[in-house]
Amino acid sequence: SEQFWLRLAFMILFLVMTEIAITIMLLLVFVQFVFRLFTGRLQAEMFAFSSSLSQFIFQAYRFLSYQTEDKPFPFNDWPSAQPIPDSESSQQD
Repeated sequence: SEQFWLRLAFMILFLVMTEIAITIMLLLVFVQFVFRLFTGRLQAEMFAFSSSLSQFIFQAYRFLSYQTEDKPFPFNDWPSAQPIPDSESSQQD
Protein backbone atom coordinates (compact mmCIF):
# COMPACT_ATOMS: atom_id res chain seq x y z
CA SER A 1 0.00 0.00 0.00
CA GLU A 2 0.99 3.65 -0.28
CA GLN A 3 1.31 3.94 3.51
CA PHE A 4 3.82 1.06 3.54
CA TRP A 5 6.06 2.70 0.93
CA LEU A 6 5.80 6.10 2.59
CA ARG A 7 6.93 4.59 5.88
CA LEU A 8 9.84 2.95 4.07
CA ALA A 9 10.93 6.35 2.75
CA PHE A 10 10.76 7.81 6.29
CA MET A 11 12.68 4.81 7.64
CA ILE A 12 15.49 5.36 5.13
CA LEU A 13 15.57 9.07 6.00
CA PHE A 14 15.77 8.39 9.74
CA LEU A 15 18.33 5.65 9.27
CA VAL A 16 20.63 8.09 7.47
CA MET A 17 19.96 10.82 10.04
CA THR A 18 20.66 8.39 12.88
CA GLU A 19 23.97 7.28 11.38
CA ILE A 20 25.04 10.92 11.11
CA ALA A 21 23.88 11.54 14.69
CA ILE A 22 25.87 8.55 15.96
CA THR A 23 29.01 9.85 14.26
CA ILE A 24 28.49 13.24 15.91
CA MET A 25 27.84 11.52 19.24
CA LEU A 26 31.12 9.60 19.03
CA LEU A 27 32.96 12.85 18.41
CA LEU A 28 31.19 14.47 21.38
CA VAL A 29 32.10 11.52 23.61
CA PHE A 30 35.76 11.86 22.71
CA VAL A 31 35.86 15.66 23.13
CA GLN A 32 33.92 15.52 26.41
CA PHE A 33 36.34 12.88 27.72
CA VAL A 34 39.36 15.02 26.83
CA PHE A 35 37.73 18.10 28.36
CA ARG A 36 37.00 16.18 31.55
CA LEU A 37 40.52 14.77 31.59
CA PHE A 38 42.10 18.23 31.55
CA THR A 39 39.58 20.27 33.54
CA GLY A 40 38.06 17.71 35.90
CA ARG A 41 34.51 18.69 34.98
CA LEU A 42 31.99 18.29 32.19
CA GLN A 43 31.49 20.99 29.57
CA ALA A 44 27.84 22.00 30.15
CA GLU A 45 26.83 22.97 26.61
CA MET A 46 28.35 19.83 25.15
CA PHE A 47 26.65 17.75 27.84
CA ALA A 48 23.27 19.33 27.01
CA PHE A 49 23.64 18.78 23.28
CA SER A 50 24.80 15.18 23.66
CA SER A 51 21.91 14.54 26.05
CA SER A 52 19.32 15.76 23.54
CA LEU A 53 21.13 14.05 20.66
CA SER A 54 21.03 10.71 22.49
CA GLN A 55 17.28 11.14 22.98
CA PHE A 56 16.88 11.87 19.26
CA ILE A 57 18.78 8.66 18.44
CA PHE A 58 16.56 6.73 20.85
CA GLN A 59 13.38 8.19 19.30
CA ALA A 60 14.62 7.41 15.78
CA TYR A 61 15.39 3.79 16.68
CA ARG A 62 11.96 3.44 18.28
CA PHE A 63 10.42 4.59 15.00
CA LEU A 64 12.70 2.36 12.92
CA SER A 65 11.85 -0.71 15.01
CA TYR A 66 8.07 -0.12 14.74
CA GLN A 67 7.72 0.62 18.45
CA THR A 68 6.01 3.91 17.63
CA GLU A 69 4.49 5.71 14.68
CA ASP A 70 5.60 9.10 16.05
CA LYS A 71 8.32 10.49 13.81
CA PRO A 72 11.23 12.18 15.58
CA PHE A 73 12.73 15.55 14.69
CA PRO A 74 12.18 17.32 12.25
CA PHE A 75 8.56 16.14 12.36
CA ASN A 76 8.40 16.72 16.13
CA ASP A 77 10.25 19.03 18.47
CA TRP A 78 13.92 18.46 19.16
CA PRO A 79 14.22 16.51 22.45
CA SER A 80 15.08 18.51 25.54
CA ALA A 81 18.34 17.93 27.37
CA GLN A 82 18.68 16.34 30.76
CA PRO A 83 20.47 18.40 33.43
CA ILE A 84 23.98 17.48 34.50
CA PRO A 85 23.70 15.25 37.59
CA ASP A 86 24.83 17.02 40.77
CA SER A 87 27.48 14.39 41.40
CA GLU A 88 29.07 15.16 38.01
CA SER A 89 28.77 18.95 37.98
CA SER A 90 30.49 19.43 41.33
CA GLN A 91 33.06 16.62 41.05
CA GLN A 92 36.68 17.68 40.64
CA ASP A 93 39.31 15.07 39.66
